[in-house]
Amino acid sequence: MMEKLPEAHAAAIKIAQKWIHGDEKKDKDLKLEVVADDMVLEIPFNESGRTEEGHFRRYVGREEIINFIDTAFAAEKSVKAIDPEYVVSHDARTVFVEVRGQVEMVNGKDYRNRYVLRFDIENGKIVCLKEFYNPIVSAIAFGREIAGQVTLDNV
Repeated sequence: MMEKLPEAHAAAIKIAQKWIHGDEKKDKDLKLEVVADDMVLEIPFNESGRTEEGHFRRYVGREEIINFIDTAFAAEKSVKAIDPEYVVSHDARTVFVEVRGQVEMVNGKDYRNRYVLRFDIENGKIVCLKEFYNPIVSAIAFGREIAGQVTLDNV
């Protein structure tokens, strides 16, 4: 028999799910329901190949998060989250999600990646989201340079 989650853990998972379901439904308002005004979104492992501060994508504040969402929605025709697994910290302030993404890009490319998302939550809002994924697969899908040197068209 599966043990019932404490209320705080279930609430934390629902916040992470809103962000993910917003991607699947292309529903910006659903995502923004859980965005803190000063939210930080970091993509520490990205196409640059560098992990030092200032060498990976980082978005700070509601306006930059909205621009990030708009850019993603413009490039992605459809998004499906496959078999998400949620792990919640003891104090329910951090949720980790491991999920496979199945995306059809607007240009027809098939983009599949594996993600680990870390949601830091305060007062029912996401204050920090770190998105870890395979940067090579992402670079190909979005047409970004790999290590600032080469752009690949397909896998």
